[in-house]
Amino acid sequence: MKKLNVLIVILLFTAISAKLQAQTIDEIVEKHVQALGGMDKLSSIKSLKMTGKFSGNGWEAPVTFTMKRPDMVRMEINFQGNASVQAFDGTTAWEINPWSGKKEADKMPAEGVKDMREMADIDGPLVNYKQKGYTAELMGKDDMEGSEVYKIRLTDKDGDIRYFYLDSQTYLILKETKKRKIKEKETESETYYGNYQPIEGGVIMAMSMEFKQPGSDQSQKGTIEKTEVNTDVDDSIFKMP
Repeated sequence: MKKLNVLIVILLFTAISAKLQAQTIDEIVEKHVQALGGMDKLSSIKSLKMTGKFSGNGWEAPVTFTMKRPDMVRMEINFQGNASVQAFDGTTAWEINPWSGKKEADKMPAEGVKDMREMADIDGPLVNYKQKGYTAELMGKDDMEGSEVYKIRLTDKDGDIRYFYLDSQTYLILKETKKRKIKEKETESETYYGNYQPIEGGVIMAMSMEFKQPGSDQSQKGTIEKTEVNTDVDDSIFKMP
């Protein structure tokens, strides 16, 4: 009987702990949503156009980044008289890479489709993560260059995992890490977010990003200089030519 009572207590404690954990992660995600401006302001954005520049390893190039709900995105980088394009129309992901010797559009492989679908998410992956089929877990608190952060593990339907580091004071994302298999080779990437500013409609966005690969001293930086909200965007720009 004593053993049975102990077992019941353990099961109850486990269930309560799991419930508290779920409440904790949902509370943090809700504060993240509010930090971005809240669901009403986020959902009011139907299209978003950003212009700025990419730089790294001695080069700099202007970039235009256009997003439209529900799942459309186009990124265009102009460099040395050539335009590199990556786009997704909600079904097909494609790219034009003139530096590969081709100027025609090519379809991206499956992993490219997944990356572009994630890129097309205007709100960010943590917003409505359950509806998107993700599972979020709070991994505790960590220290990031002197800032206390919440570490969140986000797992998608395929079992791929990303980690997000949220500032414990502002609830904004400071860092994202992920691993992906590309042609059977696993790659790891880190993205750092900063210079959060309000845009039209009161939504808060990171205006600077830095992209790194662990083990490499090379990095790329992205800077947003202008944003345009809910302008008229023709769906045709996302379609593969």
